[in-house]
Amino acid sequence: MEHAFLFPAVRHFAERDGVFLLPAGCTVSAEPEFLPAVQTALSLFPAFPAGTGADGCVTVRRDAALEKEGYTLTVRPDGVTLAASSACGAFYAAITFCQLAGGGREIPCCDIADAPGLRLRGVLLDVSRGKVPTLQTLCETVDLLARCKLNHLELYIEGLSFAYPSFGALWADETPLTPAEVRTLDAYCRARFVDLVPCQNGLGHMGRWLAEPALRPLAECPDGFSVYGHSFPPTTLDPEDPESLAFVDRLFGELLPNFGSGLVNACLDEPFELCFGKNRGGDRAALYTAYANRLHARLQNRGLRMAMWDDVAVSSNEALQTLDEDILLLDWGYEREHPFSERARRLSEAGRPFCVCPGTNSWLSFTGMTDNMFACAASAADAAYRYKAEGLLMTDWGDSGHLQYLPVSYPGFLAGAAYAWNPRGAAPSEVAEALDRLVFCDSAGVMGRALLAAGTYDRKEEFRLPCRTLASTVLTTGLVPRERYLATVELLVKSQSFFSKEAFVADYLRSYEQQKAPDFAAVLAVLEEADEALSAARPQTAEGKTALAEVRNGILMAACMTKTRAWMLSGTRPADLAKELGRCIRQHRKLWHARNKAHGCEEGLRPLLDIEKGAKQ
Repeated sequence: MEHAFLFPAVRHFAERDGVFLLPAGCTVSAEPEFLPAVQTALSLFPAFPAGTGADGCVTVRRDAALEKEGYTLTVRPDGVTLAASSACGAFYAAITFCQLAGGGREIPCCDIADAPGLRLRGVLLDVSRGKVPTLQTLCETVDLLARCKLNHLELYIEGLSFAYPSFGALWADETPLTPAEVRTLDAYCRARFVDLVPCQNGLGHMGRWLAEPALRPLAECPDGFSVYGHSFPPTTLDPEDPESLAFVDRLFGELLPNFGSGLVNACLDEPFELCFGKNRGGDRAALYTAYANRLHARLQNRGLRMAMWDDVAVSSNEALQTLDEDILLLDWGYEREHPFSERARRLSEAGRPFCVCPGTNSWLSFTGMTDNMFACAASAADAAYRYKAEGLLMTDWGDSGHLQYLPVSYPGFLAGAAYAWNPRGAAPSEVAEALDRLVFCDSAGVMGRALLAAGTYDRKEEFRLPCRTLASTVLTTGLVPRERYLATVELLVKSQSFFSKEAFVADYLRSYEQQKAPDFAAVLAVLEEADEALSAARPQTAEGKTALAEVRNGILMAACMTKTRAWMLSGTRPADLAKELGRCIRQHRKLWHARNKAHGCEEGLRPLLDIEKGAKQ
């Protein structure tokens, strides 16, 4: 008898003697207030065709003594009983029952008592910077999150990925999320006990807006700024200009009515050029905090709680002490060296509510960075439980054209879900099995392990860069002579002292200075082995088949970029590069349109198209 695989791990599991034989026509009976939640939970497991009825062999009852999201599940030879104090608890109980039933008709008798470890258990999905998912993709993603008992989803909006009604002329040629789509998604989330939270940048990362001549005067540095001699366009608003706050408030005024959440993430991270321009010589922390508090007051007037990234606040005692007390601070860090524990301690001692926010490491990697992601998630979770964070938010970004495919982010989603529900989290092998069982439905049981293996090619690269593999540097440099490539990579390394956090910059500089000799054959061998393993995969659903094609094309993309690096450094052109790039590009266009809206595909492909052109010459 195969024992069921439960993910995330439950708090308490005790096996008893005997089994319950699941009848072919299993029905679940529930109290009326729980029935919609139970029906929705059952719909997340279409392979288990249970229905609801008055006299089910599975009963869901009310137990007011249980935690709001907690539940108990009792299996005996004569039936199954689920208990919860709320519809949300009944929803999670039904999910666990469906996983139990997934192991076969014979369910071992057992007692389960379960409840989440953290209140906020979420994912942030970047729907900007090149890739806007379709409504169907977003709904399917919500189903995945709900199956893993996550209860929070943020859609990161930067620039024109949302169709702001009063700026229609700016997005007329693009394909943003519409207000109607967001409202539909919001209702879909609520039915699955997922809080859909608006997330819009309100200070930094405003480059798309500040590129407009009418808005450029709002910039801290209207003419841009430079770092190590490299020029950048303006990205940060002038916080002292009242028109900056009025503009941001206008954007929120058009975005927020489409969300039912009581929380809003105003971001406010990475105001890189603050005090480099109009406010040169000013008190950076004081300017930043005053602006954040003014925006917070406006959002409070709308009846909302504000969240924001803490990269400025936690690095300044003044900012940490003067920010409004009920702002939820989000401590983000995507490297295994990020000092989650130290920062969480500071936030806790200051009495600040906070969440920890690791990353999927999918972006700028093509296939993920498996080791770093798991280490970062474990470190974040340890800090969250030790210092009583409100939650854990797994972030997923889309830098440089958002070329990575959605399934590359799934290991991070599941690792975050495991830790947010249960402090013990999940080992990589458990995440791999959960991917095969709950996501890909791979009867061969190979896709999860192969995906995690594909994300280890960075081990064989010469040195480490924060949040990106060396293969991805080609997206920045393009196909250039050796000297120019090396100079650009050196600039990327040195500029980390400006763009990244001091806590780990030294580690990356040391890695660069002590870099190994390139071994491109070793990198390619890791990718080829993962791709060969995927040839044995047998996904049983349309989602699994699409994911298989995506992961394999991601591997091909990483291989093509690795071969391009080898060409630039050695001067020897790979004979098959143009052909492989052509195949990769054609498949990418097809796969892009399977999940995403049209705009952004060709823009993201431009570096690959330019390399393909050069490889053909």
